[in-house]
Amino acid sequence: MWANEIADRIIRERPNEKVYTIASGVSPSGFVHIGNFREIVTPFFIAKALKNKGKNVRFILSLDEFDRFRKVPGNIPSEYSKYIGMPYVDIPSPFSENESYAEFFEKRFLGELKAVGIEPECIYQAKEYRSGRYAQKIKLAMDKRFEIFDIIDSFRTQDASDGERENYYPISIYCDSCKKETKDIVSYDSQTGDIEYKCACGHVGKINIFSARNVKLQWKVDWPMRWQEENVVFESGGMDHSTTNGSHDVAERIAKEIFGFTPPIYEPYNFIGIKGGGGKMSSSTGNVLTLTDLLKVYDKHQILWFYAKYKPMQNFNLALDNDVIRYYSEFDRYVKSMFEGKLDEGNKEILSFTDVHEDYLKYPNFSYLATFLPIVNFNLDFLATLMQKENADPSSTYYKERLERAIYWVKNYGAEYQVNLLEDKNVEYYNSLTEEEKSWVEKTIELLNREYSTSDELQTELYSVIKYLNLEPDALKKMQKHYFEILYNLLLGKNQGPKLGIFLLAVPKEKLLSLLK
Repeated sequence: MWANEIADRIIRERPNEKVYTIASGVSPSGFVHIGNFREIVTPFFIAKALKNKGKNVRFILSLDEFDRFRKVPGNIPSEYSKYIGMPYVDIPSPFSENESYAEFFEKRFLGELKAVGIEPECIYQAKEYRSGRYAQKIKLAMDKRFEIFDIIDSFRTQDASDGERENYYPISIYCDSCKKETKDIVSYDSQTGDIEYKCACGHVGKINIFSARNVKLQWKVDWPMRWQEENVVFESGGMDHSTTNGSHDVAERIAKEIFGFTPPIYEPYNFIGIKGGGGKMSSSTGNVLTLTDLLKVYDKHQILWFYAKYKPMQNFNLALDNDVIRYYSEFDRYVKSMFEGKLDEGNKEILSFTDVHEDYLKYPNFSYLATFLPIVNFNLDFLATLMQKENADPSSTYYKERLERAIYWVKNYGAEYQVNLLEDKNVEYYNSLTEEEKSWVEKTIELLNREYSTSDELQTELYSVIKYLNLEPDALKKMQKHYFEILYNLLLGKNQGPKLGIFLLAVPKEKLLSLLK
């Protein structure tokens, strides 16, 4: 599994670390989407792998609440444009009282992480900057501003403009008057650490690096500075930072040449899509699917499984369409095989990162729930009766949890999965059948007049209807498919539908007979 491979590499390259600090970070610019979640879950898996190998691990999450508010997301009131340029920590929450914009979105995201079993050590960057913790590093960066400029400039394709190097400073200041960001530095005294700045609002101010609480290093300098401060040995990053000559390449050189620190081992990760969804997810635009949304469809073990299955650089799509049924069945099958001792080592290793336990086998079949629900018109008592035939316990919390997700999925994403019985008999189609095909329908009616303990029992009987033909396996399979298509056309008016054994048990017998006779 890729996390174990990266953990082995970390140990091999950094064998003498007393504590292995694994870092992640997120900016509370809005609702954190499931693409950003890869920023957290990738190092989480690696931290877990290192712990499993007996290492002392520190897993940190940097909350970049001291970043400036860049634009108003689509799900935030438009009047928040007046706060653009201020740090998230100093903006009021749009959805709650007595807390900041940063606090609202941080609390929500940390709650989501906890819901999937992830509880990192949080580092609140506004607190760190305002405590003066980084003052010496800021002073160092200011004193080496020309060297930093030269490093950044070496990665650019265009030549620097006249005076750009002389006027470069690696900091931003939040104006004492309007509280918004300015990078317009008038003067800097390297002896005292005094800085004079001016802001677009007209304010001219003077601060000292060692006492100021409104100065911040710019991103490409801030990132390597934090690596050194926390002694980070591993971090991952999105493709926006990981391109050739991108911010990570710049940060690595600044770490080495300015801060004298060996950069952490780095692993880029790729984007995630939503099957059936459109557009790139972005917290700053408001186009998001959050962990809260995903937890309404999948449980925490399944969510971790999705991210564990794919190497960080592999793209993958999270399904909300009919593939949800397939993923539920696949995950349940793997879990069952694992606890029966039959699962291959590769998939067993992946499942070990999901913290799934043997009690998971108590969950009912999601496919049955999703199939039955629309057929019984969401009559939960009738549904419970049907599910008891499938060995489910409707009184258990496992049943109730999965039922809640099945209801949500069918109502919100499973429109194509819902089936509608024909109102009247499909006479024209029936008349087009051969006499032998009509005999199959008659045999089906006979089967429906019997009692069955489970849908599998009925399904087996359906498969046996045409076995008298004594066909070769491939030909028999093809003919069984044709037989099922006949039943679907008589009942639904189309060539396919839900698994017949489940479907026929869920529909009132009188209705079925009226369409088949």
